[in-house]
Amino acid sequence: MGRSETERGDRGNFKICALDLRSSGPGNEENEVWRFLRIDGESRVSGMSEEKVSVRRVLIAVFGGLVVLGLMGWVVVQRAVRVNRKPSGQMMASSLASAVENFYGEYNHLPDVGGDRVQTDGPAGEKLLEILLNMEGSLPEAQNVRSVIFLQGKEAKGGKDGIAYTADDSPEGLFDSYGRPYTVILNSDKKDTLKFRYGDQTIRLRGKQAAVWSVGKDGIEGTNDDVKSWN
Repeated sequence: MGRSETERGDRGNFKICALDLRSSGPGNEENEVWRFLRIDGESRVSGMSEEKVSVRRVLIAVFGGLVVLGLMGWVVVQRAVRVNRKPSGQMMASSLASAVENFYGEYNHLPDVGGDRVQTDGPAGEKLLEILLNMEGSLPEAQNVRSVIFLQGKEAKGGKDGIAYTADDSPEGLFDSYGRPYTVILNSDKKDTLKFRYGDQTIRLRGKQAAVWSVGKDGIEGTNDDVKSWN
């Protein structure tokens, strides 16, 4: 039996006791070094060196840290998505305002629907939708003569959240998710600033040809649940 040596030390919560057993054989060959690790009062045999144990602990710690960072990043992204996600009604209001703006850019005039304040569930609103959806047909008074599709939107279900159509496939209204129509303001004065009343406020939008909103769940204009095409 060769020399034996006992080393003791603390590694965090682990108490380590290592015993090296060496024996000399023919040709002064030495047997493999075995270490006994004493952990919480129980002896376990391990063929790993203390260096391997340390490396393994480091790798586990690094992997655990990466997992935690990945989960934190996922949570942050999901929160950002929820904050920035627009309600479908707000998206439609913005799309309708953009459609009017694009019509103006194409023809250098606004759609003529008989007024500058339009509800999307009335005759003027139906006419506006026909023009922007390119559904006027071959009428001699058609305004979208280049057959440009300025507006696209999903079909309403139960008169809510989309464009409603008649049995003959003509648009009969555009509604928010509560079944309420949108209000459209057209800049018929052709001024640089679109000015109009909204609730108890006077809104001024510079460089805009149209503004769109719906009164939301409470049905009251100018409250926080309204959806609008402007900020």
